[in-house]
Order: sequence, then C-alpha cells, then structure tokens
Amino acid sequence: MKIIQLCLVICLLSQLVGCGDSDESTPEGPTVFLNPNFGNADIGGVITTSVEITAPAGFTSLEITPIFDEIRDEANAMVIASAFMGQMDTTFTYSFTETTRRVAATSVVDIEFLLTDNLDRTDTAFFRVGVNGPPIRIVSEGSFMPPQSDMAGSSSSFTFFSSSNDLFIWSVDQVNAETNDVSGDIDFGYYYNTTTSSATLASVFDYPIVNLAGIDTWTARNQTKFRRTSLSTEEFDQAFSSSSAFMILYNAFENGTAGDREERVTDLAVDDVIAFETDESKTDGSKRGLIRVHDIQAGDGPGDFIRISIIYER
Repeated sequence: MKIIQLCLVICLLSQLVGCGDSDESTPEGPTVFLNPNFGNADIGGVITTSVEITAPAGFTSLEITPIFDEIRDEANAMVIASAFMGQMDTTFTYSFTETTRRVAATSVVDIEFLLTDNLDRTDTAFFRVGVNGPPIRIVSEGSFMPPQSDMAGSSSSFTFFSSSNDLFIWSVDQVNAETNDVSGDIDFGYYYNTTTSSATLASVFDYPIVNLAGIDTWTARNQTKFRRTSLSTEEFDQAFSSSSAFMILYNAFENGTAGDREERVTDLAVDDVIAFETDESKTDGSKRGLIRVHDIQAGDGPGDFIRISIIYER
C-alpha cells in the first residue's frame, strides 16, 4: 500500500513539474534582414541599407565586419551594443550608411551583419558592395625631351606630364603662358643626368630647378611618388584591354619598391615598368598609374628623349 501511495506522489509531482515547463517557453531566435542587400557606388560614394532586427529574447549586439575576397577585415569591424543604442525593444530598424573606400574597387566586398541576442544565439546577413572603378586613360608611346645642357630651347621642350588635362605633355613655356594657373596639374617631368648617365623621372617638387629655368615661378609643385615593379612588359600591355585595369594599377603601386627618394626614379632602362601615384592634394585627388619605358636616346641634347607609354586613372 505504501509503495502504491509513493508511486502516486511521484506521478503527481512529475505532472506538476511538466505543467510548469510548458508555461515557460523559450523565446524564438534572433533574425536580421537587410533592405536592400546589395548596392553599387562610385569610389567615395555612399551606400545605405535598412537593417531590420528582431530579437524576442533581447538584443545584445550587432557586429558589422567588411570582408574583402573572403578575408575578414577585423581591424575595421564595428560593434553596436544595445546599451550604446539605448535600445530595449526586441524589434527595431537600424539605418546603415557607408562611404566606399578606394581599396574596395580591387576586390569583391561583402559587409557582414552578425546579430546576437541575450541567449547568445546569432543570425547573419550579408550586404554585397559593387564599386565602380574609375575610367582608365592610355598614353601610347609619348616622347618626353630632357632640358638641354646649354638651356637653349629648354623651356619649350616637351618635358612634363599631366594626368589632369587632355593635353598630357607640357613644356614650361606652355604652363607659364596659360591664363589660368595650371602648374598644379603637372605631375612629373623627365631629365637626363649626364654626370651619372641616368635617365630620370621626377615629381615637380623634386625636380632639379637648375635643369630648367622657369619652374621656380610655379605656384604649385606636386609631390608625385614612384615605385619600381616586377611587372613584365607583357603584363603592362595586358592592362590596356583588361577589365580589371584599375586593380592592376592599384596593386602595382601598393606592391612596388620605392627608391631612396620616393619622388623620383633614376637609372631608367628600356622595358622598365614603373608605378606612380599623383599628389593627393590635387584638385582631382590622387591617381595611380603605370609607365612602360620603350626607348631612351641617352643625353641632354636636342635629339635626345625618353619614349614611354602611360596607363592611369582619368
């Protein structure tokens, strides 16, 4: 009899406990939804999406991480916490705005939105970013003349390059004759050092004024930077028709090797491929490009020259 009574007590307790469990159901898991979940913009443009969050158990954090070519950029991750937001609701909408970065044009970019609730459960959504690379301009085998040793005719020599004008080869006379000041458009120039027998490209800032009278009157002297690359002439030529030309230009400078003076490159030789980056303080901003050396007529006389092709951001 006692055994039967004990069994009845146990059964009754188990039923009571079971009833209590059914009244305390676990809240549903969190969800994050992006509207829209993709966007395109020019470099420096703005992308915006609405982040719709539901967290019945309570919202702990939203972590936003850029991913470049499947590599997570943890250094630029951003965490939004409920305490920071002052957000106690379980459902709300967050507006996310981002300015596209230049590096984004070199790769496939996703932005990960990782939502965590108060029970440490997560949900993830991704925003795909499409960045429009800048147009590319090509100068095919342009000849640049050095200032001459006797200075006669030097100011009329076509010595300087500009990425900012349709007229890309300039003389000092042309620059000084313009009604509007265009010295800020000039990126670099060519000269030949007869002492070291060195064909040289140099930024206007690092250009030796003793080689050319008149440059010292320019109000702007841009600081273009140069880096040697390991690119072959075939790889340079492929960039002419490549849909990823901007990526080639960007990475060539990023991975190039600077000399002792970053604003000039000396001892140029035929088939050298040189990367450059124009001064970021220019009106149209910094640009990157590649230079291929086709031919050099050594010296600083009237018939001497360097013949180069240039691919650059327009």
